[in-house]
Amino acid sequence: MSFQITLNTWSGTSKAEAAEKLAKVFRMGNQKAASIVDQLCQGLPWRFDRRVPDQQADTASTYLQSLGFAVDIQSVEGEIEPLPGTPAMAVPQKEESRIAADSYKFKFQGDGRTLLNINFINLIKTVFTLGIYRFWAKTNVRQYIWGQTMFLGDRFSYHGTGKELMHGAFRFGGIIVLLGLINVYIFFNIGPAEGEIFSDLLSLLIVVAIPALLVGAWRYRLSRTAWRNIRFSFRGKRMDATLLYIVGGVISALTLGLYWPFFKMKTEKFWREHSWFGDVQFRFSGIGKEIFGKYILAIILTPLTLGFYLFWFTAELKRYLWSHTHVGEATFHFPVRGRDYMSLKVTNFFILLFTLGVGFPWVVVRNQKFLTDNLSLAGNIELNRIVQEMKDSGAFGEEALDVMDVPIDIG
Repeated sequence: MSFQITLNTWSGTSKAEAAEKLAKVFRMGNQKAASIVDQLCQGLPWRFDRRVPDQQADTASTYLQSLGFAVDIQSVEGEIEPLPGTPAMAVPQKEESRIAADSYKFKFQGDGRTLLNINFINLIKTVFTLGIYRFWAKTNVRQYIWGQTMFLGDRFSYHGTGKELMHGAFRFGGIIVLLGLINVYIFFNIGPAEGEIFSDLLSLLIVVAIPALLVGAWRYRLSRTAWRNIRFSFRGKRMDATLLYIVGGVISALTLGLYWPFFKMKTEKFWREHSWFGDVQFRFSGIGKEIFGKYILAIILTPLTLGFYLFWFTAELKRYLWSHTHVGEATFHFPVRGRDYMSLKVTNFFILLFTLGVGFPWVVVRNQKFLTDNLSLAGNIELNRIVQEMKDSGAFGEEALDVMDVPIDIG
């Protein structure tokens, strides 16, 4: 069942905040949203010109009411009828809102010098704040990288804050300190043997918890990423991730690594199919048996080529993963070749080596350009039908992994 959403009045405290949140919910420009808020203040209602599914309508209604809007939702069939006597205020749509048979590419406009300046300022502030500014430093870099990445002429945006990352780190740090104190108490008051047992169990617990922390980290990162004011979200469950990695890890060990291709496809399916853009879910159609032969060939050829064949296998694997990732009726394409991938990684290595690490911003930019220059989306997807769904997450998982130096990049 679908519903129409009508806003009758607004009685909040901050017009600017209300307009900003309204723009994000209905994917419109801030100026248009501010005009709608002014219209509501004059007693003129406004109606969203597209149907909204029932669950989204309830969520949007509750959220908008918390901002001071008087919301009316009614079931509707067919097209939305404009309010009588009220000029229609349609949300402007892009001409590229429907991606058809053509292929649309991503683009990255960042440069190493700008990122180096950002990192230099971040370093100075981090030193003078005794490390506290590192959370804001990480946020600044992400805002730049996200903001310089484009699709169909519109930039991605990152909405995380340093404060959120700091709270996540403090929460995880508090838990680690508490467990450490318990371990010390057991060691001195019960016995050294029991203390060592507890320490080993604690280490095992942390390893087992990594998939759950990955879920929290990925959920936070996607929830703070947006394109055209529509946010991404991740809806996978921590327990499902934990069981998936435990079972897959054990079977891979028992089969001496031969199960890895099947394990890899199952993990990719978990991460990708639980990722959403607004109310549109990503899909993944890869299966382990299709890359098993290539995996065996890589095991044989990698040592014989002094490791260089690994570049070709990695490129082939990335090609396969992207070509089996779908959103709506569209499919991603990443036609990268092994020699191109090897050139990227080898050049990055020498940049870091000869600049003693100073060239790291250029490495980041090169990696992002390599991704966007090769990645495209082809097929049918109606972007004007995508509706924001409010999903939120804290930064606990991400900062926990950062403390343990576990990489968060997935897929």
